Amino acid sequence: MKADNNREPATKGDLTKLETMLKGDLAELKTAFKDDLAGLRTEVKGDLAELKTELDGKMKNVYLETIKLQSRVANIEEKMSTKDDINRILSAIDKFAGMADNYKRKDMERGHMLMEQHDKLQDHETRLTALETEVK
Repeated sequence: MKADNNREPATKGDLTKLETMLKGDLAELKTAFKDDLAGLRTEVKGDLAELKTELDGKMKNVYLETIKLQSRVANIEEKMSTKDDINRILSAIDKFAGMADNYKRKDMERGHMLMEQHDKLQDHETRLTALETEVK
């Protein structure tokens, strides 16, 4: 293509020049793209390595906290009462409360019996005194 006459049709020579120019531009773009891609690849690998290191550290912390939590749960399970334990304790308390009520009732009965015996003894004392005065 002639610079002074842009209205004329392109010749084979113009097309060849254009093809050569485009191939050069394409080669430059290809090289620039490869360089950019290599730089990006290196940067991504570095970022991934940092991310992996950070994740490894966090996973280690999670693992350690999980072990601590499992230990705490096992300790709680060892010390925790089961429903059977509580039922045994409640049964023992009920039995003891029944025995206490029984002893209380028996103590009241003994007190009543003692009062009756005391009254009878007083009555016998009065009758014996009356009999002794008649005999004299």
